[in-house]
Amino acid sequence: MFNVNSYNRIVIKIGSAVLATNTGKVNHDVLAAISEDIAWLFKKNKEVLIVSSGAIALGRKKIKFSENLSLPESQALAAHGQIELMSAWKKHLTKFSIPIGQILLTPRDTELKVSSENATQTVSKLLEARCLPIINENDSTATDEIRFGDNDLLAAKVAKLIDADLLIILSTVDGLYNSVKDVQTKNRNSLVKEVNKITPKIKKMAGDASQMGKGGMISKIDAAEICLKNKCAMVIASGKNKEPIRGIGKRAKQTWFIKK
Repeated sequence: MFNVNSYNRIVIKIGSAVLATNTGKVNHDVLAAISEDIAWLFKKNKEVLIVSSGAIALGRKKIKFSENLSLPESQALAAHGQIELMSAWKKHLTKFSIPIGQILLTPRDTELKVSSENATQTVSKLLEARCLPIINENDSTATDEIRFGDNDLLAAKVAKLIDADLLIILSTVDGLYNSVKDVQTKNRNSLVKEVNKITPKIKKMAGDASQMGKGGMISKIDAAEICLKNKCAMVIASGKNKEPIRGIGKRAKQTWFIKK
């Protein structure tokens, strides 16, 4: 089912490079387009949940640290940038009368029974109230050295927690390509359209593509593996397209992960 409209409970993950510029500013054109598509999903009575990266990236606008951030510096940027991030979401979604609720999670919160149950209950009540949950990793307090990978794994774990049937990952790339060169040239013939099983070959392709330093394809494939094990479809598409969500089924460039 290569049509977003075929699904009912949808998690949408937006990467930092999609929402924020290199100078720490919000990309309002992109956020406006995504918000309009979210409103379209709401009108169709879909249950929608956002996993939004971008706090650390937006924190760089007014707080100046070195390029290679220490953990405390990352946490400080996240504390400031999270306010900027939520303000931006609120600004755009208010235009469509969509209220929002913020949820910050650490990796452990999705694994421990009590905290994961609490998170699930909170999300359920927000969805019930037609209030859009916006989740981000709690970077300001998390001290784990192993991160979720720009929230790709967080999004997959959240999709598992709430029994979502679709995870949409909006990235700066159109999907899974065969190699770095193919990503750079956007070779349409090299774009993998459908994946039914995560194999060593798929992981190798993701590893090659991730050498570019953007796209984080390895973490996306790990997220897809979680989704496929839990009967949740996943699609990777560019978040900078016109109608980034509504247009997924209409465009040729995207990669779907669907278990057959």
